[in-house]
Amino acid sequence: MNMDHIEAFLYAFQLGSFNKAAEALYLTQPSVTARIQSLERELGGPLFHRDNKHISLTERGKQFLPYAQKILHAYQEISTTLREQPLSSNNLTIGCTLLMSTHILPEILPLYREKYPGVNIRILVGSSAFVLEKVLNKDVDFGLARTVSHPLIDSYHLHTDTMRLVVPASHPFCSMPPHKLTWDLVGREPHIVLAHGTLEWLMIQRHYHRNEILPNIIMEVPNFEAAKKMVMRGVGISFLPELCVLEELASGQLVEISPEPMAQLARKSDIICLRESKRDLVEFFIHAVKGIERKWAAVKSH
Repeated sequence: MNMDHIEAFLYAFQLGSFNKAAEALYLTQPSVTARIQSLERELGGPLFHRDNKHISLTERGKQFLPYAQKILHAYQEISTTLREQPLSSNNLTIGCTLLMSTHILPEILPLYREKYPGVNIRILVGSSAFVLEKVLNKDVDFGLARTVSHPLIDSYHLHTDTMRLVVPASHPFCSMPPHKLTWDLVGREPHIVLAHGTLEWLMIQRHYHRNEILPNIIMEVPNFEAAKKMVMRGVGISFLPELCVLEELASGQLVEISPEPMAQLARKSDIICLRESKRDLVEFFIHAVKGIERKWAAVKSH
């Protein structure tokens, strides 16, 4: 019995949708469906009632559910036991996305070192899926990532970052009267976006779809820092997290433009950890981020 198939079953049950399970697992909806169908063939019958977009457990699915949960927990215990001995208490390993490693951790870690001066810190950087995997495998003490869902994971909201549409200070849009700046006009500008299929790419596509505009995407880049540098060099415009452009907006190197209706694009970031992890670490980081947010708010107000 394939663990990926069991995981897909549990995600679908917990989230109530194959589509939501696919998003949480960073898979396509057909992939999740195929995994569950394979599991159903193994178990000799359907596990879900399918009613358009709604799903519910069949009697067979209800019988299988507690076993699936036990299997996943047992797999996690076996994986942990067979790995190398955990790092000593004098070490802290954090998994995080590039945005977090660039803009959140440099603010928090000096505070952490001040409180715990003897601790050695290691940072592993990757996608949100990478961070989730590292947390599940106990390769890190906790992770900082985009909101994810998993039966073995506790998530605590850390920060909500609004996406800002920015242009270089020399761009003609900066001197244009606000009432003349329309999404149709903005959509024709060369856009720099994150890779096709990422959450941010989908958010931007949905926004323009609602406004019946096809954006002029000329470049896809691997991360926000690369996109920011391209914008600052006049290559194009881009939706970027406020966290990424706070200093450049404050210094006037970049300018935010906001045609009506205003784009409602936001990214939520969480601190994620296994359920048996120490709560004091989580509370320290959440409290530290709240303090940093107050500082950012002061920067924006000036």
